[in-house]
Amino acid sequence: MFAVRLRIFIEWHRAAGRQVDTVVPTDSRAKRIFQAMAIDPALPITREEDTIMPVTCMREFLKVEEVAERTQEILEYQLNDVSPLGHAAFMTMSELGGNAIDHGENDLGSFAAVRRITEPRRQVSIAIGDLGIGIPEHIRRRYPEWRDDGWAIAYATRENVSGTKNPHRGIGFSSVFEAALTTSLHSGQMDILSANGFCRIQTVQQNPKIEVLPATRFRRGTWITYDLVSV
Repeated sequence: MFAVRLRIFIEWHRAAGRQVDTVVPTDSRAKRIFQAMAIDPALPITREEDTIMPVTCMREFLKVEEVAERTQEILEYQLNDVSPLGHAAFMTMSELGGNAIDHGENDLGSFAAVRRITEPRRQVSIAIGDLGIGIPEHIRRRYPEWRDDGWAIAYATRENVSGTKNPHRGIGFSSVFEAALTTSLHSGQMDILSANGFCRIQTVQQNPKIEVLPATRFRRGTWITYDLVSV
């Protein structure tokens, strides 16, 4: 998520006509990750084994599906240690990336990145962010009585609540969680921050647990991290 937020910061300021100069880290390991994650698209992108997908801009559904399919291919055919998470990662990118385009309403588009983590557990971490109106504001167009931002986010994860006009969408986060509930998955944790709300959804042994807490500060847009942990 740090990489996604940096990239959006750079894109937003450059779109406003400001000059942004990026200085890469001096530490060799940090430099490899920085360049592999495409934090600044003006700099050369290098390969780094744990970077499954560098920070990528998505402005249309076709791009979301392309990114989702590529993520699944890399996981299933190139990274054997986390290959069982391929389908869950595909569903996450497809559904959450589509939601960002449906609801983000932001000229910059949405941005996503995927990395593998091997210590202390094997997992795939997915981050998606945008500078749109945010989940609480969007959901209150349909349910104005949901004034608490955290609970508005929690309710938005339910099926057919989001209010999309696309008949093929609107299944909320249910398909994402269902894809994660496989015998190959030990646990999953999704953190959602938007406006003044923070919602954490944990899935352990097929039992979801939702926590709603106030955000430490207001956040424009929507920021989602999803960690899929393989046994």
